[in-house]
Amino acid sequence: MTDSSFILKHPMQVRVFHFILAVSFLTLAVTGIILFQKPLQEAAMNTVIQIHVVAGVVMTLDALAFLFLAFDRVVMFTKRVFTFSGNDLKWFTVLGGYPQKILLHKKVEVPPMGKYNAGQKLFGIFVLVGGTLLILSGWALWTLPHIIPHGDTSMIGTIHLYVSWILILFLLVHLFLGIYMVDDFKAMFLHGRIPYEDAAEKSPLWVKNDICKIG
Repeated sequence: MTDSSFILKHPMQVRVFHFILAVSFLTLAVTGIILFQKPLQEAAMNTVIQIHVVAGVVMTLDALAFLFLAFDRVVMFTKRVFTFSGNDLKWFTVLGGYPQKILLHKKVEVPPMGKYNAGQKLFGIFVLVGGTLLILSGWALWTLPHIIPHGDTSMIGTIHLYVSWILILFLLVHLFLGIYMVDDFKAMFLHGRIPYEDAAEKSPLWVKNDICKIG
């Protein structure tokens, strides 16, 4: 396959943002679960708290940097994930054909998708809304615990906890499918490019309307 058979899906700035986001959120998820279960001695738990806070600061700075340095891409991503059509509803009826393909080794007809399929759009919405809630609630719990009324602090803590679990569950599915679709995985973390044929099959509307091959 020649270079002209590839298209650029993830530019460098997107790959850097995604890598830092992935590392910081995985760190937050692991340390958050430890803080929830409390399996360690007090000194070790204090260290876990410090790692959790540092990871939260890193994720916040990463999100703010991407927002200000790539605002056009944030707007474009937001528009894409919040735009649903009849094809997206049909996609959910067959779950993109993944269960049939993975479990039954059977290929079913999947409605044509844009750059993101319906499942990725749903995940994107949870990342945008849930990630914002996670960051805001985390900062409130860290910096304002003695200022916010106790009842509000408890409510914020509950929001932080439930949003965290929802995002972790979504992340597990995202990781599995990301590794399963190895070309997309390598594109996001390495070179940013995917085979043109794969894009034309999985995202035909995106290829038709927005994309040209690159050399």
